[in-house]
Amino acid sequence: MEFSIILRLTALNALCFLGILSKDIMALEPSFDVPIVNITVVAGKTAVLPCSIDSLGDFKVVWTDRWSTLLTYGDRRIINDERISVERPRLRDWNLLIRDVQYSDQGNFVCQINTLPIKTNSVLLNVLVPPTILDTSSNDLTAKEGDTVTLTCNVSGVPKPTVQWFRKPHADSRDQHKERVKTSEGHYGNRLSDDHCLYTVSHRGVGINGETLIIHNITRYCDGIYECVAFNDVPPAVNRVISVMVEFPPEVWLVNQKLGQYVGKETILECKVTAFPQAVSIWKFQNQDLFNSFKHRIDVYQDRGHMLTLSLRLPNVTREDFGQYSCYASNSFGMDEETMILYEYFPPTTLTPAVTATAIPRHTTTINKRNRLFKSTIYNENELIPYNRTLNGHNPGAPYSGRQGYNTGQTKSYHVGLLIFSSILSSIYLFDISCFMML
Repeated sequence: MEFSIILRLTALNALCFLGILSKDIMALEPSFDVPIVNITVVAGKTAVLPCSIDSLGDFKVVWTDRWSTLLTYGDRRIINDERISVERPRLRDWNLLIRDVQYSDQGNFVCQINTLPIKTNSVLLNVLVPPTILDTSSNDLTAKEGDTVTLTCNVSGVPKPTVQWFRKPHADSRDQHKERVKTSEGHYGNRLSDDHCLYTVSHRGVGINGETLIIHNITRYCDGIYECVAFNDVPPAVNRVISVMVEFPPEVWLVNQKLGQYVGKETILECKVTAFPQAVSIWKFQNQDLFNSFKHRIDVYQDRGHMLTLSLRLPNVTREDFGQYSCYASNSFGMDEETMILYEYFPPTTLTPAVTATAIPRHTTTINKRNRLFKSTIYNENELIPYNRTLNGHNPGAPYSGRQGYNTGQTKSYHVGLLIFSSILSSIYLFDISCFMML
């Protein structure tokens, strides 16, 4: 009796426990255990949209896109897009995988539990797109000097890419050296070179990402390889190369305007020609065209860019080779010509003066000769009144002064003065004669 009562109580307790457990189980509902997050992924990569649920029980999980299109049911894919699947690294995880994400996949995705009411958890998918240069951009082109050239670089990408322009002259194409073209509004020159090209940068309209580079009044110094580089912080950056050729008439430049050379020596004359398209270049002598022969050899050497060197070699210069030479070049846009002179060079001669001894004759003059020399020009011998002692100091015919010896002293002084004066004149004359003989 007591045993049966105990069994009944045990059964009743078990039923109560099961009832309570069943009631607790019915009371637990599924819930999301992760907050709402946004996912950013680069186009072409794999996006993982998280969805983690606690106490799911017999409820089902589905994924829908921004158009409410059913993508998955449970762990199965519903739509015909093999890029989409459900990933369950843990029992509570119901992550949505999208492989090779495209920009069109961007939007809001919803993870749902079919409770009543339905529970949802949204995940915003952002897709970054690396820059791309569209085929509508400019290709290689050729222009004439003075034209206005427009280079277009149309790009796409998310976020909107920025475009930078670079330039590399054709002459430096092997060096891989390029210069930044300043992209500010208005006209400006290339800051890294002295070509003084004028540029304008124009931003494209709404819906077209990219830029247009305008080269105003283009010259031969503005040709080159232009490169537009697009980047939006989503690697990799992309670029497009556009070759710009400028047609212009030739320019001739001579290394020397005059050149001297010895007879019998070898001589090389050079001129440089710049032109595009390439010019017809020749050497002329006395306005006559020169060609390769035993006397002349003409060679052409290609320099950088549109420049070439025209060389004229004369193996053995003769006197007939001296004269005027001309370097002539022409193309469809014009011509140019420069001239030079080749003349005979004579070595300088050094003159050494000869030193000879010259005897200077010595001149002697006697008193009688000196007297005869001056008699006719200075005084007359008959005009002198000799001194006569017999007349007591008086000269005949001379006035008497009343004093003894007056005329005598006067006559003596007169003779002494004449003698001194004659000596001075004789010395001067002899000095002049000596100088004249030395010359």
